[in-house]
Amino acid sequence: MSKRLLSGHEVEQVGEEELKDIDYDIFRHGMVRILPEGWLYPSTATTFLDKIYNMEFRPDDILLVTFPKCGTTWMQEIIWAMIHNLKLDDPMTKLDWLFRCPQLCMDMLRDKIPADDHPHLPDQAFKEMYPNRKSEDGLFLLLAEDLPSPRLMKTHYPLTLLPKSILEKVKVVYVARNPKDAAVSGFNFSKMNGRLQSDADKDKFYNSFMKDNFMYSPYWPHVKEAWEKRHHPNLLFVFYEDMKADIMKQLGRVNEFLGTALCQETLEATAQYTSFKAMKSRGNHPLATSLKDSADIFFRKGATREWKNHLSPKIQEEMDEWIKNNVANTDLSLSWALGQ
Repeated sequence: MSKRLLSGHEVEQVGEEELKDIDYDIFRHGMVRILPEGWLYPSTATTFLDKIYNMEFRPDDILLVTFPKCGTTWMQEIIWAMIHNLKLDDPMTKLDWLFRCPQLCMDMLRDKIPADDHPHLPDQAFKEMYPNRKSEDGLFLLLAEDLPSPRLMKTHYPLTLLPKSILEKVKVVYVARNPKDAAVSGFNFSKMNGRLQSDADKDKFYNSFMKDNFMYSPYWPHVKEAWEKRHHPNLLFVFYEDMKADIMKQLGRVNEFLGTALCQETLEATAQYTSFKAMKSRGNHPLATSLKDSADIFFRKGATREWKNHLSPKIQEEMDEWIKNNVANTDLSLSWALGQ
């Protein structure tokens, strides 16, 4: 494939040998690397990335950007509650999260084999909602288009693949999580959705994560480019670990950033509503309701430093070296990056 995205990035088709190596031969049209960073996506991502690049954003839009398994769902619920002033009688509150906060990178996954077995992709529901539209238009892009303002949307695509003027148009909240815990959460998520069969695959998975053979990889450019823009007035950079350590402080930062002007009592109620226990009990997420026992797996622990219970000494050593090499020459905290 020879193609250039509207963002200026070059698209390179992943060859058969590399597909075998990364163990992602599950998409009808294969996978691509988007250069120069080497982002790994299904081939259909190129169509939707160009659509997003041309997307009409509204001044009051809020976009949540994360690498996978870095606190996306938690921050999504926090923002949703805050921009709606914790009015839980809003009919949309009972909808699963992907309907009220469309994930802009999800449409590319419709190329999965088979295409209709993914709980994130309720095809029949969208056929009923959009009888005259083609699924190729992007189900979640259509949903985002129809959302009333203020819209909350999320994506695992990095800032560099979004419109160059995105920070001039909308407010962006970026959440970063220690790579060891993100990798452990990614492993457990992959087990839950059937990508991995047992704990015997652990070391192979973590090596793939470090070698950028995990879908949505690479991890470090994703975090670094957001970190470099952290002083922009329309970007709020939040560490997952800071949320766990002092949620009220981080809610205060989000409240100020979004201009929601919530009182202390409402912020405390928001903290309770979006607590791990409360979110797990509601379970109105497509994965947390459609797979057997998946609420217990999707809302597994949400802990920090959980990697200590999962990474072998060998993988810990390799990952520490990988982290140190990537944090060198940045002002990111090495202690945070190592998960200390």
